[in-house]
Amino acid sequence: MTRHQISEKNITVIGGGPSGMMAAISAAKQGAKVIRVIEKNPALGRKLLATGNGRCNLTNINCSDASETLQFFNSIGLLTRVEDEGRVYPYSGQAAAVQEILVNSLRDLQVKVYCGMEVEYIDRIGASFLIKIKDHKPIETDVLILASGGKAGPQYGSTGDGYRWVKALGHTVVSPRPSLVRLVSNLAFFKELKGVRAKGCAKLMRMNQVVEQETGEIQFTEDGLSGICIFNLSKHYAKGDMVQIDLMPDFSDEILEELLLSRVQDLENRSIKELLSGMINKKLVSVVLKEIALEQESRAGKLRRKEIQRIISILKRWQISIIGTKGWKEAQVTSGGVKLSEVDLLTMESKIVPNLYLAGELLDVDEKCGGYNLQWAWSSGMIAGKSAAAAISEK
Repeated sequence: MTRHQISEKNITVIGGGPSGMMAAISAAKQGAKVIRVIEKNPALGRKLLATGNGRCNLTNINCSDASETLQFFNSIGLLTRVEDEGRVYPYSGQAAAVQEILVNSLRDLQVKVYCGMEVEYIDRIGASFLIKIKDHKPIETDVLILASGGKAGPQYGSTGDGYRWVKALGHTVVSPRPSLVRLVSNLAFFKELKGVRAKGCAKLMRMNQVVEQETGEIQFTEDGLSGICIFNLSKHYAKGDMVQIDLMPDFSDEILEELLLSRVQDLENRSIKELLSGMINKKLVSVVLKEIALEQESRAGKLRRKEIQRIISILKRWQISIIGTKGWKEAQVTSGGVKLSEVDLLTMESKIVPNLYLAGELLDVDEKCGGYNLQWAWSSGMIAGKSAAAAISEK
């Protein structure tokens, strides 16, 4: 690639993920004529292909900008469907359909796409930017949109390069950390619980106070906790926090006590393990009884009231120590990034560097599971692209 000498004002987007592709398409639709996308992966949208277990949960109807996003995708040919909890997927159930339709739109709008190009650094030269690309001559651009992503999913090329560039340009970066990720515990019993799933309520506890809580499916792994509700808690995790699990969220302590007393009366000759096996997962029964030091083969009819109270306590308030989260490879998104106060959120333009626009996961925005993070990518990319096009038009 040679250095471009273009008489028309031009826009360069660094990053060919969701926000980058959306930014380029939006700028082109606003009439910008010279737009290029630079992506270090061999193809655009590599990480997008892995979202939603390959199905791409592209937005949620509960997002404030969802209708605009759905209208956009409909206009470029994507049929969608709404599933549980407002999650929106391509009707085909294939993330590849979303990626392909975005790539086709870039082609139709004559956006120049350069894949396999690794940006090394960015310099400010007067009112323009000079982009140094590994093994290629630098590119000069009038307007720059940074949509290079965060650090989550390095196997898809997300290695946090953009943080270095924005810092060099004068921006502040809130320390990135993995989010929407499994929580890790060093408790030995997790090896027994691998693969167990339970509907329940999980609370993130700090100094005996509830930081955040989520209800849904809790998944037990060989070294901790997983599942959507756990992912949503992970973004709030701090060292020393614990997770409190309610395995019987539909029952108050009082109703659960009545239920247990009734079951003890009806099933007095059964073992305590058998008494509880009809209520919660059998593997969980063995573990929780060990946790409260009750012999699982003891006869249910011998249970005293204080022992029933211990059972209630662990079923409703099971305290699990957490030693951290899984790393970047398993994280779905990045928590942290460019400080939002340094960006005009109405235009996505930097308040520090004129003609620099920022979008997507590079910024300090991370939402819960369910399409909310991709919605941020689409929304911020759309705004950045429109604003960048307007900026060069004014010039």
